Amino acid sequence: MIEVILHGRFAAFHDGPIKVEAKNVFEAIEAVSRQLPGFQPSPTTGKARVKVVGYETEESLYLDLEENQTIHVTPQLNGGKANNAFIQILAGVALVGASFIPGIGTFAAGIAMKVGMMLVLGGLSQLLAPQPENDKDEQVKNRYLGTPGNTVQIGTRIPILYGEDRVYGHYLSFDINAQQFTGAAKTSGGSK
Repeated sequence: MIEVILHGRFAAFHDGPIKVEAKNVFEAIEAVSRQLPGFQPSPTTGKARVKVVGYETEESLYLDLEENQTIHVTPQLNGGKANNAFIQILAGVALVGASFIPGIGTFAAGIAMKVGMMLVLGGLSQLLAPQPENDKDEQVKNRYLGTPGNTVQIGTRIPILYGEDRVYGHYLSFDINAQQFTGAAKTSGGSK
């Protein structure tokens, strides 16, 4: 049995520690997040992002745990473009303000002023620059192939399946040349 303790806003989802049977941290988090209604995805924020204390890499989530081990789950802090820009602007303003403190050397004041102004300008440019759109490769649907099938881009790995699996094929190469014919062509020796 593994003991899972929720921290931060997750602590409101369940009182006290949760005991689950799991081999690794991934299985424990999966078991807890599927059973507690607070972890259900929301339409505005999506899935809850978690951080497990002491397990910083993805590989460490799959390491076998010892019996009666305790893991601590906290909300992952992540900011959007606007949050990072405002923080950068505030830090820049603070550095510009610090450059006017009496008693600071002229060299240090000059550096603080320059770095502060660069942070402010960088934050403003982040706010004003258009956000790049996700690369949505809109696929052109082919009307000639009526059966459903997987479509892949050039360079996509194609797995080899073993056993009994129901999958659609991948078209590795497909070329259609369409020409319109108005009738049979006549030759000088007669008609064909």
